[in-house]
Amino acid sequence: MPRRLAAICALVWLCAQTPAGFTLPGLMSALGQVRAASASFTETKTLPLLTTPLQSSGTLDYVAPDYVRKTTTAPAPQNFLLQNGMVTLTLNGQTQRFTLAQAPQLAGLVEGVRATLAGDLPALQRYYDLSLSGRADHWQLLLRPRDPALAKMLAWMSITGTGDKITEIDSADTKGGETRMQVRETILHAP
Repeated sequence: MPRRLAAICALVWLCAQTPAGFTLPGLMSALGQVRAASASFTETKTLPLLTTPLQSSGTLDYVAPDYVRKTTTAPAPQNFLLQNGMVTLTLNGQTQRFTLAQAPQLAGLVEGVRATLAGDLPALQRYYDLSLSGRADHWQLLLRPRDPALAKMLAWMSITGTGDKITEIDSADTKGGETRMQVRETILHAP
């Protein structure tokens, strides 16, 4: 009897987490309507070998469907740009350019964010098993890698938001490191 009661309680709790009418396709549709956005971010990385977390901050820009720019301004300038499948990475005054096809493990990480921003459910499902919880005004999308090469690097990614805005991106690597990025949108539907 206690087992059955626990199963019923778990089912009730699960149903309360994602109300009827709030679905993954519905969330992806809402996110896909955002054509452009800009935000500031603060990021905290914890690594097993370091005693204090690494902190960084900067700006994020997105233009549908595949322009994503992360500009780190502190503690040191760094720029990551994805445009039409091409990555341009500038760090310490050095610039590297490559396609996502040339870096398949990075492609899965990048697609986790880009495909969520674009509301591109098929691309997300290509790389991840997905689990949605919450309500339209406060949701969480959990991404677990299905690609074996990506799963060697990334344990999980969690994207949290409200409506069609992403407010936090968290992830854990397979070596015990974790990253938490808090996002404060400054311009929604930017030109």
